[in-house]
Amino acid sequence: MAVEKDELSQLVESLPVGILRAGLSSKPRIIYCNNGLKDLLDISAKTLIGLPLQDIFAYSGNYLDLMDILTEQGSVEQFQVHLKGKAKDPISCLAFGRVVSEENSTQKFFDISFFENSRQRRHEQELSESKELFKTIFDTTSAGIIVTDDKDRIVAWNPSAEKMFEMGKSDLFNKSMKDLCPDSEWKDIKSVLTAGDRDVLSDIQTQFCRKDGSVFDVHLTISVLKNSENKPMGLIGIMRDITNQKNAEKKVIESEQKIRILLDNSSASIILTNDKEQIVTWNKYTEHLTGYSKEELHLKPISELYPVKEWEKIRSADIRKKGSAHHLETKVCTKTGEAIDVDLSVNILKDEEGKVSGSVGILVDITKRKQLEEKLVQAKLSAEEANQTKSMFLANMSHEVRTPMNAILGMLDLTLDMPLGAEQRENLVVAKEAAENLLGLLNDILDLSRVEAGKITLEHIEMHLPNVVKNICKGLAVIAKDKNLELVLNVASDVPELILGDPVRIRQIIINLINNAIKFTPHGQIRTIIKVEQRKGNKVVLRFAVQDDGIGIAADKIDKIFEVFTQAEDSTARRYGGTGLGLAISKRLVEMMEGRIWVESVEGKGSTFLFTANFDVVKDVSGSAVDTMGDFIPQGVTSEIKHLKILLAEDNLVNQKIASRMLEKQGWEVLAVVNGKDVLKAMREDRFDLILMDSYMPEMDGLQATRTIRDLEKNTGKHIPIIALTARAMQEDRQICLDAGMDGYVAKPIDRKKLVKEIEVVIQKRNTDE
Repeated sequence: MAVEKDELSQLVESLPVGILRAGLSSKPRIIYCNNGLKDLLDISAKTLIGLPLQDIFAYSGNYLDLMDILTEQGSVEQFQVHLKGKAKDPISCLAFGRVVSEENSTQKFFDISFFENSRQRRHEQELSESKELFKTIFDTTSAGIIVTDDKDRIVAWNPSAEKMFEMGKSDLFNKSMKDLCPDSEWKDIKSVLTAGDRDVLSDIQTQFCRKDGSVFDVHLTISVLKNSENKPMGLIGIMRDITNQKNAEKKVIESEQKIRILLDNSSASIILTNDKEQIVTWNKYTEHLTGYSKEELHLKPISELYPVKEWEKIRSADIRKKGSAHHLETKVCTKTGEAIDVDLSVNILKDEEGKVSGSVGILVDITKRKQLEEKLVQAKLSAEEANQTKSMFLANMSHEVRTPMNAILGMLDLTLDMPLGAEQRENLVVAKEAAENLLGLLNDILDLSRVEAGKITLEHIEMHLPNVVKNICKGLAVIAKDKNLELVLNVASDVPELILGDPVRIRQIIINLINNAIKFTPHGQIRTIIKVEQRKGNKVVLRFAVQDDGIGIAADKIDKIFEVFTQAEDSTARRYGGTGLGLAISKRLVEMMEGRIWVESVEGKGSTFLFTANFDVVKDVSGSAVDTMGDFIPQGVTSEIKHLKILLAEDNLVNQKIASRMLEKQGWEVLAVVNGKDVLKAMREDRFDLILMDSYMPEMDGLQATRTIRDLEKNTGKHIPIIALTARAMQEDRQICLDAGMDGYVAKPIDRKKLVKEIEVVIQKRNTDE
């Protein structure tokens, strides 16, 4: 549309004729002039616009005569006038004019053209040039132009019209304009043409037909051609093919419809605000979420959807400055006043100048999620409470079972030191083995419960791996020797000497595997092999293997043996003993070391248990080690430390008697008391080298007594070694004792070797510190 108007304006401005329009009044003023009038008078448009019409005439009589004719007759042709410009001499011109009215208005104007007499020849030349220019524009414009007579028959057209309609001269000449349109469109065009007396009809969007009958969309501007008597003599139509534009508009509408469908079917509330933070657009779910109607939401301040404190929290996030914010947990208020938990995401909208023009907010109802989270929190608290109850139960059961077990094993151990008959000794040995098996089961259950509860954490300390494994094999050699089995250790030459890991848990896994091999191997050899699986920098993955020549495992049972309380065959437990807990614990410990454990076995030909574990390398070593442990015999319990005076705090008299005898057999002097108060009293009355302290005793327990002793030592500067001697055998119990200020820890039932070893360690440390 703008292009057609520009082309018409270009024609008017390029004519070598002075043209003006003035308002029809008693003192008309100029409201428009073309370049031709500016050139004729040599006066700028700025000066001419608004100037009284009379001021451009050299003679007032001349002006008045022209106005009289125009007013009375409505038009004038070739009226001789003299105009006044910047030049001193008047400019002689022929004036052509008429009175016109504007579309849909009663207001009238004078339209006057001036031809300079002295330039008539030049005018004719310029007129010819103007015609040529008009023809050039007519022929080359991309708009289709058609001219009709008073009967709507086409009498002229340009090449663009031929191309647009895909018609030639014979197709277009004398063709009725009606025949170029679908019937419905021609009715609309005709109704517009007859609706009023307008010279230019603009902004008509309609359709035309090509020669092949296909329809295309056009933007049509129609001008009415009038003769000298101001009567219509035809039409000029300027057309622009807007098919692509209409298709694009259609796609935009379809896209908007799709977006609207998506928005309205979204399970989230989507809200668009303007620069004043008022709601201007929203989807259907917003009405469902808030309970507000369309009328209530329109231009509602967005802040009114939130509780006051929540809106302050949103404001404090400074979203406008940041540009966006995502997954803010807040609340919105419904029409009924209910506060709903929502997940809010906001994006700020800006115009081309970077100014905030609004925002888009997405609100997801998370009420159910919050309720579920609350249930999960309650479930977690319940689980933790149950786990705590379980831990307390296990700790109490450990204490209650270990206390009588200490008495049983202690008495058996002490009795076996006495002269006995062969049958008596055999009976006591069997009883001791049964008690030790029961204690092993208890330890396994406690270990498994700690692993499953996540209570075990791996240490990351320096250890000499070959020595650790060698000591394990030496310790188990006596058991293997009793079955005439040979233990062999093979450490590959590239296995690092010093690594960072947990030696206690490595010992536990390997002992489990070798014990299993000894149990299920009637004769032959048991081989422990360590190799490097993978090495990268100071990180190493080691592969451990324990091979035996035992009974093997059936193929369909291999996948089950690492499960809790599971063995390959039900008869295995009856024949060989055991609960199957050892492998289950080992599996979990290996997984904590980021490794895996598996077994390769052929029934009747033996088994190989393998596992991998990750370590940090501290120091490498060269050379391989192959050791046979079959002839190793453990030494008796001896100690180089003589003449110790020990204070024993134990409330159970049987355990007190057992511990006292064990210590006295080492040649040490023992004083026994039954609670923490007696410990403090005995220390005031005598001097002791060491205290063995039960953790839990009546009146004052061992933990409280230890803390009191350590507080007193802050003034004296002295330090007496204290070793916990307790049936509380959980990992956290050991740490509790050390945190209270104790120097060592021995769990009941008391292992005489471990007790002596622990005493030696703390005494030697005391001597070194002094």
